[in-house]
Amino acid sequence: MSSTLLTQIQLELIRIGLPICIIIANVSSILGLFVFLQKTMRNNPCVIYFIVYMITNLIYIDFTAVSTVFSGYAMDFSIKSNLCCSIRMYLSYVFTAIPSYLLVMTSLDRMFISSSNVHIRQRSSKRFSLLIIIIIIIFWLLFHLHAFFFSEVQLIYGIRLSCTTRSGIPSSFISYYGLINAMIPITLMSLFGIQTLKNIHKIHRNRSQSLDKRLTIILIGQISIYICLRLPLSLYLIYSEITKYRIKSSNQILIEQFIYFITIFCQFIQVSLSPLINLSTKSFRNELKRILYQIIGKTYETNGSLVLTRNVNTIQMKEIIPRQNNTYQKINKLSVENI
Repeated sequence: MSSTLLTQIQLELIRIGLPICIIIANVSSILGLFVFLQKTMRNNPCVIYFIVYMITNLIYIDFTAVSTVFSGYAMDFSIKSNLCCSIRMYLSYVFTAIPSYLLVMTSLDRMFISSSNVHIRQRSSKRFSLLIIIIIIIFWLLFHLHAFFFSEVQLIYGIRLSCTTRSGIPSSFISYYGLINAMIPITLMSLFGIQTLKNIHKIHRNRSQSLDKRLTIILIGQISIYICLRLPLSLYLIYSEITKYRIKSSNQILIEQFIYFITIFCQFIQVSLSPLINLSTKSFRNELKRILYQIIGKTYETNGSLVLTRNVNTIQMKEIIPRQNNTYQKINKLSVENI
């Protein structure tokens, strides 16, 4: 396979594939937020996790994916200066980690709520979820400061500029950290998800209400998509660490770089498909239709009332003018009689 063909495929995926992912992610996330922000849902701990999860995912894809699309047209702002490079690397790392661990905590919340133990179920609360969200955001904002201070623009293979981590200890740290951080969310989600399914099979009661059932179904779909599309990156990072010190040909290096790009592209696909999982449940779709009909109905009523008010005012003005003319004629007639 020639280098030209691989480069062309990669360029087409950036120019065509990524914009499609961005559009799907934005539209589906906005529709999902319409439903989750309703008064009947937004106080549920699991829904709170989902709301912040979708918002952080939106920030990630609207920043990282959009900047990648610009790079496909030779307009990569991250290589303009070391500061731009540091900002891009820092935000990319932060908003890659935060949604992943929010999904982990969502699966933990479902494990709590499906438990037969009353004390464990009580851990699923609004206060606890808000506290965990704040801790996750602050922790990753501080932890990934290394990406800001140890990123720079480098000349890769003497051909092109690239925003990457400095060679040496920072590069080695990022390699091991990337591998560990890719495996931890997948492992925790799998464990919590399996335990949730066990709890559901053990307990046969309607205590959890239909909302909790729907949220559990949505979460299982979210975890499945996450594992399927994020696992390739984890496997590639494992392979990369194993073969790091082997001598490789230029063709092998080119193929490995292309495979790495595909694993990153799968990550963008996961972010864009994740909100669509919400539409997998019929009740969610019905709720979304109800909200949209309500918004359209209010708009129609508002426009109708404005038109009606204008028509009434027009009619009143038409009635006032003849009355004024009649009054004027009566006054003139009286004046003539008096004379």
